Amino acid sequence: MLKGLNKVSDGLNKIIRWILILCFSVMTVTYFGQIVLRYVFQTGLHWTEELTRYTNTAMVMFGSAFMAGKNSHINVSALEIAVPKRFKKALIIIQQLITGTFFTWVIFIAFDMIRLAGTQVSTNMRIPMRFVYGIFPIAFSILVFQVVVFIINSLMTKEDV
Repeated sequence: MLKGLNKVSDGLNKIIRWILILCFSVMTVTYFGQIVLRYVFQTGLHWTEELTRYTNTAMVMFGSAFMAGKNSHINVSALEIAVPKRFKKALIIIQQLITGTFFTWVIFIAFDMIRLAGTQVSTNMRIPMRFVYGIFPIAFSILVFQVVVFIINSLMTKEDV
């Protein structure tokens, strides 16, 4: 079971890596295009700023899910240094449990946001906002899954995390 979970986790990280590359590429092309259009041709495209904003949001959300898969997201490292070595693994697992609990709760909030504002359309691109808001529960679900896999791996190994 653990091998299967780790395989799924690695697969998700590979997919997310490509999503991040795509997001960064889209942001780079749209920013560059907008700069050229504004300063060379004295015109611009209204939708590029909106696309870049939504792409940046997706990049941040999927990037945080990717970081969770690598156990590289924010934690209280000062606390980890302060506790005795024998309690460090338990502290890290507790931090992960808090992270997983928080983001599980945020998944429900994201679905509420989709329900409340998902029927609106974006100002310039005219896309339904449910697609933009849909990024959040997907990324948070991946993050929670990665945290659960990390906790299970931590509990199954003898060495320190």
